[in-house]
Amino acid sequence: MTHSRISAAAFTAAALLLLTACGGDDQSDSSPAALRRAAEEAVYAMQAAKGDPGDLDGVPPDLIAPEGRQVCRMLDEGQAVDDAVAYLRLGFNLKETGALIGAAPALCPQHQGTIDAWVASLG
Repeated sequence: MTHSRISAAAFTAAALLLLTACGGDDQSDSSPAALRRAAEEAVYAMQAAKGDPGDLDGVPPDLIAPEGRQVCRMLDEGQAVDDAVAYLRLGFNLKETGALIGAAPALCPQHQGTIDAWVASLG
């Protein structure tokens, strides 16, 4: 999947959630928290796809946000960025892992400094 396709998929997912939430006749969660979460996930997907074109080729768009949320949970629990990288490497190649880690601050901005420091340590 190309960079533009992932970005389009992220925008489409966010737009569909917002449209569904505004419909009012269904059982979707249209709470402000759910809408904020959908927007954060769309931004995360766009940030993850922002790197080199092709970094996320073959990664289903519906896996991107859950993996980013898992990275944030790991960092919230005090695990190191290296631990999150090791976790992601179980299912993703190096480029995909880099894109997913690099975009994590879109979902957990409190870890921006930690991720920046880790990137800087790579040289």
